[in-house]
Amino acid sequence: MNKEIKILLIFGLIIRLILAPIFYHPDIKSQNFHFQFLSQGKLNIYEFIDKNKEKLPYRDTFNYLPLTYLSLGVGQILLRPLLPADFFTWINDWGPLQNNYFNLFYFLLVLKIPYIFFDLGIGYLLYKIYNIKIITFWLFNPLSLYLIYVLANFDIIPVFLSVFSFYLLKKSRLSLAFAFLGIATALKLYPLLFLPFYIFYHPFNFKKIIINTFAFLLPIIISIIPFIFNPFFIQAFSSSGLSQKILEFKYMSIPIYPLIYFIILLKYFLSKKKDIERSFLWLFLTFIVFVNYHPQWLLWFLPFILLPILKTKLNTAVFMIIVILSLLYVILINDQFLFWGHLIPIDLDYLNLTSPYQIVVQRFHLIPQLIQGQLKLVIALLSLIYIFPTREKNN
Repeated sequence: MNKEIKILLIFGLIIRLILAPIFYHPDIKSQNFHFQFLSQGKLNIYEFIDKNKEKLPYRDTFNYLPLTYLSLGVGQILLRPLLPADFFTWINDWGPLQNNYFNLFYFLLVLKIPYIFFDLGIGYLLYKIYNIKIITFWLFNPLSLYLIYVLANFDIIPVFLSVFSFYLLKKSRLSLAFAFLGIATALKLYPLLFLPFYIFYHPFNFKKIIINTFAFLLPIIISIIPFIFNPFFIQAFSSSGLSQKILEFKYMSIPIYPLIYFIILLKYFLSKKKDIERSFLWLFLTFIVFVNYHPQWLLWFLPFILLPILKTKLNTAVFMIIVILSLLYVILINDQFLFWGHLIPIDLDYLNLTSPYQIVVQRFHLIPQLIQGQLKLVIALLSLIYIFPTREKNN
């Protein structure tokens, strides 16, 4: 590792250590509330929650895959020596004083330490795949910093595994690439979107496709097979948002995003040059236009699309405008913890400030959902300006 990369990683680490403890979203608390049960010997989180829901202080179901619970539950156990005594009091406190904890800064810092390692790891992998320009953008762009350290969901972990599998794919280490993509999918289902593009990245070989698909499926099968016939698991997992969200936008009863996804995949399959990064960029742009996404989902695509968006200054400028519009879409969601509420580790009074959603409704008497629709329309137009000239130039 050369000196310049070390300096970038050190500055990136400092920024992340500053951001980690001062921003809060309840997702990090609710997830760690569920993870605590592994240390209590509860292996079947789905059945345990269903049978004890009325007794638990937080009654939402656990809508993730078993490997998520097992791996992050172990992670919480490993972090326990760093956590103060009132940590478990905090994650079990969902009453009126749930945010009024002196050690909230420290809770957030410790819980986000693993995210920092995975985040910096992605930066280093991007440097190995591409160049120093890509790692610099990854380490210091505001979008990934917001998604990882403000929203603080665990998506950074499957994203890291997906990027590592992508690195292996570029190195033609196919079985390992598919296996790590499978592990990422066993944590969160979204890498399924990438699987067909992986399969056709190298010249068609039926035998290799079978072997690689098996390598992909193996970690998923191993992790879910103990739960596959458990009705509590099926019920909880069926409430997962992604599969529902990508089918919401329809035209003549046809889901739009799956249709466009198939068109992008078909074009990729038929092209001689497998420009996988540009295909992922098209998937991303289509995703933010035709899916009512949760904010952290934007992180799924980001590492894979940096090459085309940094190719020219115009590409970068247009993409940054799209990012700003996407974040405006996010802050118009009726959730106080998507704006001022993030800052309650600094001062609890931030939770009482008027949110952008409330300002739009109460002061301007507008419907936020209509504004969000207009934002998506502008993003769609910008995406067309971005995509078509580039496509023609490449052809």
